[in-house]
Amino acid sequence: MKKLQLTGSARERGHLHGELMREEIHTVLDYYRSRFLTDRTMLQSHVDLLMQRLMAFKPEYRIEMDAIAEASGVEPFWIYCINGRSELMSSPAPTECSSIAFPQEGLLGQNWGWAQALEGQLALADIELESGHRLLTMTEPGMLAKIGMNSAGLGVCLNILPANQKLTGLPVHFLLRALLECQSLEEARALIKSHGAGKASHVMVADQKTTIAVELAPDQPWFQSTEQPVYLHTNHYLQSGQAQPTSTRHCTENRLKKLREAIQQTAKLDLNAMQQLLNDNEQPYPILRPYSYHELTGNGGTLVTLLMDLRERQMLLREGFDPMAGFDSFTFD
Repeated sequence: MKKLQLTGSARERGHLHGELMREEIHTVLDYYRSRFLTDRTMLQSHVDLLMQRLMAFKPEYRIEMDAIAEASGVEPFWIYCINGRSELMSSPAPTECSSIAFPQEGLLGQNWGWAQALEGQLALADIELESGHRLLTMTEPGMLAKIGMNSAGLGVCLNILPANQKLTGLPVHFLLRALLECQSLEEARALIKSHGAGKASHVMVADQKTTIAVELAPDQPWFQSTEQPVYLHTNHYLQSGQAQPTSTRHCTENRLKKLREAIQQTAKLDLNAMQQLLNDNEQPYPILRPYSYHELTGNGGTLVTLLMDLRERQMLLREGFDPMAGFDSFTFD
């Protein structure tokens, strides 16, 4: 996975991102253009609405995206589309990701499943803001952030959830970037309360002692109980009243059931146990998923497994769905 060192102002960071990921940005845009609405007028209308949310939130993110576009040689509109793609591609059939937290141990982990078209195109961005705050995020070309951890000791994970309506809130990937800029869980919780509606995603934010888990729905954010030693989530709403019939519900419910049963056989809650849970590739409901056809993405499967030890400020990354493959380790120097 390519590593990006991004420092300086928003424009400087964006320009460097666009230069270093120019080829990858063009590659993933070829894919995303095939998945977005073909009617440019309708797509533009949706993007304009999402960007209005952004400009009222953090207009400096647009400066960074415009610089990415300029350096990579693409129209800024398409960089906005990449960053809003979860809302632009919202579907009642989300892709297959599984997330795990051991809140009392300061451990987070997940498998991230998405389109095979992004295989080999991802990056680990080491971003240093002008304040000196740093974040490590596994992300897509042209995208400001996704999942990862920061120098304040916070970690962030994501699962997409089903949506049967147009999503018009602040795009979730902008929220993830802002969460990675937070200095505390209290700041993160306030941010989610203010800007969590209008999405269909599950987000976990944790420090070394506590985990916040929230289902972001079109109407409001629904905070979940994380008082237990183990917290698990897949790709359906657990919040009462939010359940939706979807073509993938049987799969996501069975994956959650598998994880709950497996954790009962786990003697010690550590990174090794978390890795073993996420390595389960047994059919018909694998947690670690090989490529197969999916109605939302086309061919898709597990692209990345991510583990975080927030006490040690350590992040482990593995690409692909081979449970025997090793992890790359990253820490803040």
